[in-house]
Amino acid sequence: MVMSSYSSVADVIKKKTKYHTSRLILAGTLVFSAGVNIAQAADIPTLTAGSTPSSRPACFLDITTGKFEGFMPEIASEVARRAGFKITFNAIPFSALLQSLLTNKIDMIVAGMSPTAQRKTKVDFSEDVTSLGEGIFVRNDNKKQYKTAQDFKGEVIGIMAGADYGPRIAAMHVAKEVKFYESPADLARDVQLGRISVGINDYPIIKGEAAAGSLKGMHVVESYQPTQVDPIAFAFRKGNEPLLLKVNKAIDSMKADGSLQKILNKWGMKYYAG
Repeated sequence: MVMSSYSSVADVIKKKTKYHTSRLILAGTLVFSAGVNIAQAADIPTLTAGSTPSSRPACFLDITTGKFEGFMPEIASEVARRAGFKITFNAIPFSALLQSLLTNKIDMIVAGMSPTAQRKTKVDFSEDVTSLGEGIFVRNDNKKQYKTAQDFKGEVIGIMAGADYGPRIAAMHVAKEVKFYESPADLARDVQLGRISVGINDYPIIKGEAAAGSLKGMHVVESYQPTQVDPIAFAFRKGNEPLLLKVNKAIDSMKADGSLQKILNKWGMKYYAG
């Protein structure tokens, strides 16, 4: 009887030892796995993107959520997912984006920026993701039929600072005066107050403003044809070819599976370079 009891006790100890050993092994495995996951997460780089805060629908800061919205941030986020990096956004005026990139304040430009020859001397651009042309808006009491920039003759017009078509239209010497604005809200205000006859900005942006009710007493002139339609792409500092290759590969895959066009359709884009 005594031997049997000892045997039972020994069996219990053996079972408990085996049980605790198994738990220790399992715990060790979980800790190791968690460590690997944390290490892998730490290995994923995070890029800071500069984006304009009030250029709906291209990019804008939603003040209710504190998040950047628009087709450019949405495309950039999907590109980041496919290319293997994370992305955060900083609000920067369009005219300050290039300088912010060159001085390492941001790692990437996510805005309605086109890869002009001059910009290409300073930064590298990804493949295009869409294309934009300028549009115009006027007060509702302005009944003039604008078809081209030649119809600005003798008028005071306003253009967003940094826009590619700004210098192009100014160089035509058609308008009486060309004023440049840092904020779409300031541009719209001066049109509304009659300080300028015509407000000029990216067509999808002014369409977005009109849809959001930001152009009260004004309207988009649909008969106007842009001076030029330019491709739009992401910009990076020069010298990071591996990153650029990953980004371009992600963009190509989005074009191939239709996800890029789906995002553009969601935001009502008029132009797409395909």
